[in-house]
Amino acid sequence: MPLRLLIVLLVVAGTAPLMAAENPKPKRILVIAHRGAHQKAPENTLASFQHAIDLGCDYVEVDVRRTSDSVLVLMHDSDVARTTDGTGKVNELTYADIQKLTVGQSEKVPTFDEALKLCRGKIKIYIDHKDAPPAEIVETVTRHKMVNDVIIYSSYDGLRAFKKLNPKIWIMPPNPGSVEKIIAIRRDLKAETFDGNVRDWNIELAKAAHAAGAQIWVDNLGENDNEVGFQKSLNLGVDAIQTDYPEKLIPFLKRLGRR
Repeated sequence: MPLRLLIVLLVVAGTAPLMAAENPKPKRILVIAHRGAHQKAPENTLASFQHAIDLGCDYVEVDVRRTSDSVLVLMHDSDVARTTDGTGKVNELTYADIQKLTVGQSEKVPTFDEALKLCRGKIKIYIDHKDAPPAEIVETVTRHKMVNDVIIYSSYDGLRAFKKLNPKIWIMPPNPGSVEKIIAIRRDLKAETFDGNVRDWNIELAKAAHAAGAQIWVDNLGENDNEVGFQKSLNLGVDAIQTDYPEKLIPFLKRLGRR
C-alpha cells in the first residue's frame, strides 16, 4: 500500500470517533398529550387516549378523582358540568351517576382502570392527582403492572405519600422557582423530574434541576403551545413537553431530529 494512502486512512480512522463525539445525537424529547389528544376527541376520554396512541405520543396526562362510592374516574374539574351533560361534584356522585353522563357527542367518563387497560403497553400515563387516596391509585397502578409506566404530579404532601407507598414510582413536583428549593426538594422527595409551565423556567433553574439529577417536563400550555414556544423549551434543554397539540409538536420535533 502506498505510504500516502496509508497516512490518509490512518488520519480518517483516527478522527472519525472524535467527530462523532463532537456531534452527539440530539436528545429525544418526550411528548405528553394533555388530557389525551383532545383536538379530535373530548378530553380525558378513551377516544382521546387512543388518538394520542395513534399519533405516537409517549404519555397521556389524566386527572384522577374518586366518586362518592370509591370508584376512581377521570375528570379534570371537581364538577362535571363543563365537560358532560350533567351537573354535580364528582365526589358527591356515585359511579352509577357518572355512568349516565355523556362527554361530547357520545363518549363516557372512563374509570382509571379502563384507561390503564387501554394504555398498557401502548403509551405511558402522567397522573395528575386531583382528589383520590394515594393508596388507591398505587394499588390500581400495581394491579395493572404499570408501576414503571406512570409518573405522578401532586402536592408535596401527596408526592411524599406516593413515594412512601412505592419508592419506584416516579413523582413530579412543580418548579419551586429557585435553585436552592430545587436542590432541597430533589433531596427531600427524591423526585425524578420537575414540572412547571415553560414561562416559569430559565436556563439557571434548568441547569440546577439537571445538576441535581432530575429531569424537566415542561407545560407548553397556553400562549407557548406553538412552534415558537416549543423552541423555547428546547433551548432550555428540557426532557419532555406537555401540549394540547401533539399533532403539531411531533412533526416539529421530527424536523429537528428530536424524535
